[in-house]
Amino acid sequence: MKHRASIIAMLAALSWAGPSIAQPVAQPDAFARLGLARIKLADEGKIFLNGTRDPAAGYTTPEKWVANIELGYFVFDTVAVQFAGTTPATTPNKPAGSLEAVPNLGNDEFSIFTLTGTYHPLRGGPVSPYVGAGVALQHVWSLEDEFASNLQVDDAWGPVVQVGAEVAVSDRFGIYVDAKKAFYEADASADIGPNRITAVAELDPLILQAGVLVRF
Repeated sequence: MKHRASIIAMLAALSWAGPSIAQPVAQPDAFARLGLARIKLADEGKIFLNGTRDPAAGYTTPEKWVANIELGYFVFDTVAVQFAGTTPATTPNKPAGSLEAVPNLGNDEFSIFTLTGTYHPLRGGPVSPYVGAGVALQHVWSLEDEFASNLQVDDAWGPVVQVGAEVAVSDRFGIYVDAKKAFYEADASADIGPNRITAVAELDPLILQAGVLVRF
C-alpha cells in the first residue's frame, strides 16, 4: 500500500504541473532517460538448513539508490520499445527470523536490466502517461563472503510491468517519473562451517525513479 501511494503521488504531481507547460508538440521518435532510482527487494522466499526447510527463517536486504539509464524508440506513433539498466548496487544478505542472530552472510553486487514495450496514449501532450510490460534480468556482478563462505547468488529473470508519466519542457526535453515491478526468484546458497544454507529467494524488485529525458 505504501508503494502504491508513492506512485499515485508522483503521477498526481506531474498532472498538476502539466497545464502550466506548453501545448502538445511533435516529438522525435528516439529518446533517452537518466534518473535516480530506488530499488527494494521483496525479501521473501524459502530457507533450507542442510536440506530441511526452516519456515521461521528469512532474510533482509536494505533499499538501494542507483542511477538508471534508459534508451527507447517509438516503433509506432504511440508504442515504444525501450531498454534500461541500473548502475551496480551492493547489498548484504542478513538472515532474519529464527536465524536473526546470524551475522551478514555476504554481499552481492547486482544490476537490473529491463526490456519493455510501452503504450503512450497522450504522446505529444504536456503530460504523457504510459503503461507497459516486458522482461527483467537481475545480473550478479560479484560476490563477497563475510560470515559465511562460498556465497552463491544466481542471476534471475522474469516478467516486469511498468507505469509512468512524462512532462514536456520542450519538443526535445522533459522530466519523468516511472515505476517498475518485476517478478522472479533466484537460488542462493552459502556454507557456515559444516552447515549448508540454501534459499529460493523471491526477489520481486520494485524500482521507483525520476529524472530527465531527451528526445532525438
